[in-house]
Amino acid sequence: MIRNNPILVSFFFVFNSVFYCFGETKYGASFLRIPVAAMTSGVSEAYSAMIGPDSVLYNPAGTGLLTYSAISATHNKYFEGINQEYIASTVYSKYGNFSAFYSVLTSGDITAYDNNENIIGTTNTSHKFYGITYSKSFPYFDYAAKKIDPMIITPSWTRIKPVKVYIPKVYRLSFGITAKKVEERLDNETSSTLLFDAGSVVVLPGHVQFGASVQNIGKSIKFYEEEKVPRVFRIGAAKDFSTVKSIMNFIFTADYVYDQSIGGYFNFGFENDIAKAFQARVGYTTREKEGSSLSFGIGMNFDRLISKESFFKGFRMDYAFLNYGVLGPTHRIGFQIVW
Repeated sequence: MIRNNPILVSFFFVFNSVFYCFGETKYGASFLRIPVAAMTSGVSEAYSAMIGPDSVLYNPAGTGLLTYSAISATHNKYFEGINQEYIASTVYSKYGNFSAFYSVLTSGDITAYDNNENIIGTTNTSHKFYGITYSKSFPYFDYAAKKIDPMIITPSWTRIKPVKVYIPKVYRLSFGITAKKVEERLDNETSSTLLFDAGSVVVLPGHVQFGASVQNIGKSIKFYEEEKVPRVFRIGAAKDFSTVKSIMNFIFTADYVYDQSIGGYFNFGFENDIAKAFQARVGYTTREKEGSSLSFGIGMNFDRLISKESFFKGFRMDYAFLNYGVLGPTHRIGFQIVW
């Protein structure tokens, strides 16, 4: 028997010992709903139509429109000694893009008691998911490799130049599929399952992007009893607007998410990029949860400090703040590197 009153609320909120019921169905793996990456957390995870290495978390097709390689990593300082680590990388190729990702949530030490309420030491828990993604965009232009496609929402990188030759600005279409393993350990009990995600992204003229995905296709997960991993459906849109000479770039994103265990809700995000050097982000979600529905984030782009001859073409750091009311605030610090 495990007891630790100071983190009891957090423990029940985060870990799979609590399941959500929708009708008679029991749902598990609730830790998958925790916002992970710093950049996407700042805009309340309204990211289904966006393009980047963190797309593996929401829509695998979003990685297929990258014309360069990238890596993203985040440390999430959660509640009462609970921490989360995340890393994802996408490698560009003319045959399609390949991504790999890994995330682990750990509880830290929890005081353990026997059935007579005698302290017998400490225990801990871990919850992780990891996997691979393949994505492919159409049409393919070999001369766009290592350059920014002028049709997509413009990222803030300055060392990666836009394509200067003519590209037909009709549409871009991308498909992606992810295979991921979910593993959980509570004290001495372990469980795992294999799940799949699939999605698509459409880019239209004028930097208009639409995305749709379905997540967690697969079998149930079992601890003391079998629990279904809730399927998640996402549909989203994104659009940016620039001032004269692109001194400021505004990105608006919106997602509708249907989670089988908790129902449907909306996520909205806004980012203001200033001179491709500083980003301010705010997000809002209608999902019912403990604490504030607002999220905040900032980013700093340091790629101007990288020499033009360097193998790496960009480096940025991001921070996100999410408040969970009585459970306290959470802080996510991350970085991205492109080459």
